[in-house]
Amino acid sequence: MKITRRIKYYLIRLFRLKSNPHHVALGLTMGLIPSWIPTFGLGPVLSVGLARLVKANTVSALVGGVIGTAIWPLLFLLNYKVGSFILDRESKVDELEEVDYINAIYHTHKGIDSFHSSGFSFLAGAVINILISSTVIYFIVYFLFKTYRVRILHKIR
Repeated sequence: MKITRRIKYYLIRLFRLKSNPHHVALGLTMGLIPSWIPTFGLGPVLSVGLARLVKANTVSALVGGVIGTAIWPLLFLLNYKVGSFILDRESKVDELEEVDYINAIYHTHKGIDSFHSSGFSFLAGAVINILISSTVIYFIVYFLFKTYRVRILHKIR
């Protein structure tokens, strides 16, 4: 119950923004970017910094950062899956329960070659996921704000 209430609060806050749809969509997109890489809790702060850098809406960036922080294990897994697929390598992480920063990146029993292999797969996946997800999220959020902002706000209440 508490999580759904919090999600509803952030959605209401997001859809009440008086900023133009481009700034809101860009802010939310910038807010999600740091969540694709290990930021160890600094994601929302980096999100706001990125939003200020590109002159986007900082509130929507913060909402994006909070959303990204909540789903980071899924994003971490997707980085490995996409990177391993693109580079045609075996993934070091196969399920969501196996997601752990230290164990997934550093396989110390295999030495430094394992770090380069899994780390490069992770980074390749992160770059690809950031580019694709940022483009898709920007256009979806822009369209929702441009077309359905008032309707969505009334349904959320």
